[in-house]
Amino acid sequence: MESTVDSGFIRRAVEVADLNAVRVALYQQTGDPALAELPTAVNLDEAQRELLISKAVAWLEQNASPAKLAEPPEAELRALMNMATAEEMGDLEFEARRDLPAFKDFPWTAEWTDGRPELPEGFKVAIIGSGFSGLAAGVQMERLGIPYVVLERRSEPGGTWNINRYPDVRVDTISITYEFSFEKDYQWNEYFGRGAEVRGYLDHISRKYGVHDHTLFNRDLKRATFDEGRNVWVLESETPDGPETIEANVVISAVGTFANPRLPQFEGRESFEGEILHPTAWSPDIDLSGKRVGVIGNGSTGVQLLAPIAAEAEQVFVFQRTPQWISPREKYGAPIEPELHWLVENFPGYWNWARYMAIAALFQTHRFLIPDEEWKAQGGKFNPLNDKLRDDLTAYIKAQTGGRQDLIDKLIPDYAPFSRRPVVDNGWYKALTRDNVELVTDGITRFTPKGIETEDGTLYDVDVIVTATGFEIIKYLWPTEYTGKDGVDIHEFWSKDGPRAYLGMMTPNFPNMFMIYGPNSQPVSGGTGLPIWYVVWAGYSAQLVVRMIEEGRSRVEVKQEAYERYNEALDVEASKLILLQEEGAPEKNYYVNEFGRLQMNAPWYGPEFHRMCTQVDWDDIEIS
Repeated sequence: MESTVDSGFIRRAVEVADLNAVRVALYQQTGDPALAELPTAVNLDEAQRELLISKAVAWLEQNASPAKLAEPPEAELRALMNMATAEEMGDLEFEARRDLPAFKDFPWTAEWTDGRPELPEGFKVAIIGSGFSGLAAGVQMERLGIPYVVLERRSEPGGTWNINRYPDVRVDTISITYEFSFEKDYQWNEYFGRGAEVRGYLDHISRKYGVHDHTLFNRDLKRATFDEGRNVWVLESETPDGPETIEANVVISAVGTFANPRLPQFEGRESFEGEILHPTAWSPDIDLSGKRVGVIGNGSTGVQLLAPIAAEAEQVFVFQRTPQWISPREKYGAPIEPELHWLVENFPGYWNWARYMAIAALFQTHRFLIPDEEWKAQGGKFNPLNDKLRDDLTAYIKAQTGGRQDLIDKLIPDYAPFSRRPVVDNGWYKALTRDNVELVTDGITRFTPKGIETEDGTLYDVDVIVTATGFEIIKYLWPTEYTGKDGVDIHEFWSKDGPRAYLGMMTPNFPNMFMIYGPNSQPVSGGTGLPIWYVVWAGYSAQLVVRMIEEGRSRVEVKQEAYERYNEALDVEASKLILLQEEGAPEKNYYVNEFGRLQMNAPWYGPEFHRMCTQVDWDDIEIS
């Protein structure tokens, strides 16, 4: 039954909306100086809040429509962005953020210099994987009109979202930032989309933008070999019908880092008489009612699935190796109100600025990562912002556990926040206070036929062990064999101190090959969601392919000197961050590899890394 859109309905819509986005969108429409004088939403007093809401309701009563706004002229856009956050941004920041509101149809994608030229006969791009990053690359090729094929090892698009179907799996960043900016009409059901909804979204993107028709499903790439004589890649896959070989001029690996489950190898694993489940192996017919369950891990997955498991099982033992800083998110798990759906569809500009404001909340996160030596000399732990966050999260732990000191002592980390990926609370702390849940912090020594034994000799009898132990995130491209020029194996090339790449995308000796979400690519700060970065990286790769084609060449690669210079600078920059400093406990951080080097993250200030990935330094690239 549809709601009646009257003044009361519109008012409710505005009240549940992001008032910062409401103010900027309304000002963009009206130029009302009274709106420009208002502070940001968090600083509005009651009279100012009522003024804003009343003005928005009155305008919408007369002007609501599904129209889409064109991008404002540069000066106006910059003024609106400054007004949105009440700060004057620099040129670097403006260039990195100007497309975040997504007024353009396809922000960050590459284009031909002067129309699509005639392509070399048989030219083809092979994209490996059809998750978010593979779809970004596919849409980029569609935009350019370059023939391509996507090799997907599963039977449908979705990447990691296909293999994760455990209870309460969902995004832990707000849905409006976990989407492609070229798809402007998708209606999410919840503020933080559930796994099934994300899979539906990715299938929708794949089909709507033509990528699905170019995808070969059930293709598990085993070997990729560069043929130097012909400048093509030979790709060998396993399929249900046997081995298959195809060739491509360019390979874009979009397999990401969450493709291969990390399975704990405890002694006695084979002797356990019950069921051992990695969350990627979850199926709808799993019934835990009346069972005793051990949950190993308290990262994002372990935190998401504990509460629903505890509500069903007879007894749950939670095995925690390292405490996490686990934080709340406003509206996590909440449905999006019908009124807000209406507002998004009928308030031109609101969707754009709601996206912008959701990202803007994290613009300043780099400041949490840099030590303040003067502050530390005065007794502080790291810097004022980080210490304040530590205090707030400590208070949250105490509140969620009802002040139970036996839990609090085990749950407060001894390292600083932001030294690893933040974990979002899904009722995890409260689940630990249930009568049928026990937190175990002694290390696991072995599995026994009946359960789990810990270092203190205690035996925990369980029927099911859930290993929420994540993925082999630092084994890039693994287990596929990649062989480049002169027979170089990429895994051997990386064996000295772990996988490396230029801008997280290119490695010497491997021409015409790009990685999306490769080594040291995940930005440590800045707020910009990964789907945006996937499009940026696909656009960078496409810029190089475009120039190669336009110049009539057949090989593009990063120069060895540029690769080495970039990675030396990266290591220096990483050393400045909390992730590699004592306060960040790098020995406990899965972002740090066995060689003590930051492996997952790009340590640069977000806007600077954006500049690197959008403005090609052609002196670093060899096209031949």
